[in-house]
Amino acid sequence: MTHTKSVDALTLKWIAIVTMLIDHAGHVCYRWLGWSETYLLMRYIGRMAFPIFVFLLLEGFRYTRNRWAYLRNLLIFALISEIPFDLAVSGWERRWESQNIFWTLSLGLFGVMAAGLLFRACEKRHAPRPVSLFAALLPMAAAVCAGQWMRVDYHFWGVLIVALVYCGEAAAPYLFGDNATPQLSRNIGAALGIVLWAVLYDIAHAWINEVYGLVALVPVLCYNGERGHYRLSKWFFYGFYPAHLLILFLCRDTVFKWLLAG
Repeated sequence: MTHTKSVDALTLKWIAIVTMLIDHAGHVCYRWLGWSETYLLMRYIGRMAFPIFVFLLLEGFRYTRNRWAYLRNLLIFALISEIPFDLAVSGWERRWESQNIFWTLSLGLFGVMAAGLLFRACEKRHAPRPVSLFAALLPMAAAVCAGQWMRVDYHFWGVLIVALVYCGEAAAPYLFGDNATPQLSRNIGAALGIVLWAVLYDIAHAWINEVYGLVALVPVLCYNGERGHYRLSKWFFYGFYPAHLLILFLCRDTVFKWLLAG
């Protein structure tokens, strides 16, 4: 099985950022666009963003030198992003009903970090493999439940996709063996987790929505495991989320209104 090495992490980040921006612009413009084809197209394009961000989250988890610092950074930007998110997306009057995506990603990351620690602790004590696997599932299940309790973006579904992609990546090498490179095996495992999540989400909500995001599987499967050549600081990609939400909020009753009225 060959691997077309054509997409690096930086390219994935730009795809996720651009599709997220389109999605949020559509959401903010809903009062003028209504349930139009333009609005639906913008939201469907935006379905690509979240699965890619989850995939990148786990790539960062795998390669970062300090996982606790990685989690700390996510939590810091969760706090920074909350007010812009409430103003632009969830609505200030409904600010307690949903928290921004950084909280979702933070819970998912904490769940897989704790799962890894418990699994290794069980292995050191020579526990049977099924016991180690069950122990590892417990913190991920707790993180999923916390996502619902905290009402993070996507609620428990948002944390569940992190767990499914993580498990898919962990299981893939055993499924494909030497028929695929380690990176391609992880890509396929992540893709399987994303597909399962999107199908379950749409079945549970009795609509077709997240499956449009499966277009994201194309760049994910082509990911080559390389970081890419950054010309911007990593903080740009952290800060883009709260910054673009704040700009969209400020534009909602000025620029967008004028453009759409014309």
